[in-house]
Amino acid sequence: MVSYYICRVIFPDSESVPKGLAWIFNITSYFGIESNTALPVIISWFLSVTFAFLTNRIYVFDSRADTAGKFIVEMLKFYASRIATLLVDLLIMFLLVDLTGIENVLYEFCAKVFSNCVVLVLNYILSKIFVFRAGKR
Repeated sequence: MVSYYICRVIFPDSESVPKGLAWIFNITSYFGIESNTALPVIISWFLSVTFAFLTNRIYVFDSRADTAGKFIVEMLKFYASRIATLLVDLLIMFLLVDLTGIENVLYEFCAKVFSNCVVLVLNYILSKIFVFRAGKR
């Protein structure tokens, strides 16, 4: 949440976005709508997924991947499952914030909390059944 809102402050509109990241900011322009949430969602996703992978493998699922190959496979599965939930997060924020046109900080915060709750549950389920399967250690 913190990284999302820091990005919202740093990149409030299309003029504030570096050229290399403009394509992300304008990703929803294909639908005829400008998205102010896509870039912050993607940047905060990358930061949180990297942190989550390290903490989940050690503290939550007690991963036993003991070789570099197993670690890389585990990491790729983790990122792949998180890409799926990133799309869910982008869709929820697009539908609740960008598409509605409601420009209210409290409303956007509530939409982000709702989105995070959905994504949190999906992330745990995907990690449990796809990434850190106990029987495959």
